[in-house]
Amino acid sequence: MRLKVIACLLLALLASSFAAPSAKTTAKTQTGKVAAPSEIKPLPPAVADSLNWFAAREMGGANMPFTRAHLAKVAAGSNRVALVYFATWCVPCRAGMKKLVESRQELEQNGVKVILVNAGEREEAKIKKMVETLGATVFPVVLDPYKRLSEGIGLIKEGENIALPMTLVVDNAAKPVFMVGQEGSDWPSVLWTK
Repeated sequence: MRLKVIACLLLALLASSFAAPSAKTTAKTQTGKVAAPSEIKPLPPAVADSLNWFAAREMGGANMPFTRAHLAKVAAGSNRVALVYFATWCVPCRAGMKKLVESRQELEQNGVKVILVNAGEREEAKIKKMVETLGATVFPVVLDPYKRLSEGIGLIKEGENIALPMTLVVDNAAKPVFMVGQEGSDWPSVLWTK
């Protein structure tokens, strides 16, 4: 009897290993591995209903402030706004930003505005060079050296480092909708299809 059970289990295991992959997991990376979809993370309780007040500044000569009120104006003119957190040392962030640049027309067609948020770095020249190198100057860049847009709004606890890449998506009323952790095979379409 035990032999029959073991044989059935082995057959089931063997059959499942030859099954075709699901439609969600069929995208392949450059190395030929099957890529997973983007990691959708739950919203932290502190941002589940709305964002706390914050203030950072946009990169550029004018040093324009970027506040919750500014985000609300941007959101009102779109379906969604993606706050895409990045750092110059984050290799996956570079790949995600390249895909955003390549998908700019699709983002616009689907009413998604992208705002790049540099998380915790103070070297503006280094940040600017990375954004220019990736061709991402088509998106506004917010500098957040003091973590006002991560720690300050409750995405992470005080003193914690933000896990990158990370994207916070808000709706047209600037209400948080969902977060994306690791970007996957559906990046950036997940920004308008989720």
